[in-house]
Formats: sequence, structure tokens, C-alpha cells
Amino acid sequence: MYKPFSVVIVLVLVLASAGCAELPPGGFEWSGGASPPAETPAGEDPDSGYLTPVTPYPTATSDVVRPTLSRPPETTPTSDTYVTIYDQTIQYPEATKAFAFDLAKPPLIIEYEVEPKMITRIKHAKSDYGNREYKDYKQTYPSESAWFAVTIRDQESGTIVAEEGFGKLYSTDTRKKVFVGQSGNYLIQLAGNDAKVHVLMRAGGV
Repeated sequence: MYKPFSVVIVLVLVLASAGCAELPPGGFEWSGGASPPAETPAGEDPDSGYLTPVTPYPTATSDVVRPTLSRPPETTPTSDTYVTIYDQTIQYPEATKAFAFDLAKPPLIIEYEVEPKMITRIKHAKSDYGNREYKDYKQTYPSESAWFAVTIRDQESGTIVAEEGFGKLYSTDTRKKVFVGQSGNYLIQLAGNDAKVHVLMRAGGV
């Protein structure tokens, strides 16, 4: 026999047990379909505030030597406590950049990676194989005008303390590091052409 009273009791018990449910520790937040806030992209630091832009040191021009690429073996990065004072990608050709920096707590470490402009040409030549007929061959190589240089000078005397680069009179390694281990008031100069260069500068303290 059907008993409505029993059904009512069961419904009351179900609703009571549902009302006693507790939120998990810390609770939760209903998004309501809204998108989560956008994260701040981890990228370049266009103006860290540590370097002071100054007029580049006058330098003489030199002959351009056609470079060929070589890359050092990959190394595993290690953690450090240095302060980042500059972190930018520069697209050359661009005016020479120069910065004054008072290095109170050495060292000063400048790392950079060069991506030279690549030139592609079509060469019509005879094949060395098969019926030795003439064919079009695609050749890709770095621009003869691609180069980059980091020059660190003593601010007062103009004496070069350290320098390194890619192309011209330097090697064709695309990744290098410049190290200055003595305190001083320095002028850091970045120059180049036909290349995209990522430059990272760090110091022992500021």
C-alpha cells in the first residue's frame, strides 16, 4: 500500500543531509564563466633603472669580414643571486647604445646571443651527378654585414676593460659571455648590424 507520509519523511532526511554538507578546507570560488586574469608575461625588462644611457664612445670603422656560423655546446644553467640590470633583444641596424654603470659589487656579467640576418641566393650550376645538367641551387648563409660588439670602458680614461663580439674581427660563435671582476665606473657600449641580439647583463649587487 502506498504511504505518502513515508515519502515525505525520506525527502526531509535527504534535504537535511544535503544542507549539512560542508565546504572543503579553504573553500572554493565560483568563476561564473569569467576568464582567469591574464598572467604577466615573463620577458624582457625594457628599463630596469640601473643603467644610465649616455653618448657612445667614438670608434673608428673597420673592414667587414664575411662570417660563418658556429655554436658552442649547450650548457646547463645554474642558479645565482646576481641582479639583472639589463635584459633586452635589439634588432640591428639600430643606433649604438651606451650606458654608464657604477659597479660597486663585482662581478659584471654580460651574456648575449646573436641571430644574424640570413641571405638566400639561387645559384645556377651544373650538377656533379647523373646526367650533369644545369640546375638551380639555393644557398643560405649569414649576411656579410652581420656583426655585434660589446665594449666596456673605464668611464674616466676611456681605457677598454673588456670587449667581445660576433663577426668582423671576432669569432663567429653566436653565444658568448663577457666578465668584469673589478669594481669601477664603466661605460658599456652595444653596437651591431644585420642581426637580432638578446643581451642580458647581471651584477653582483647594486
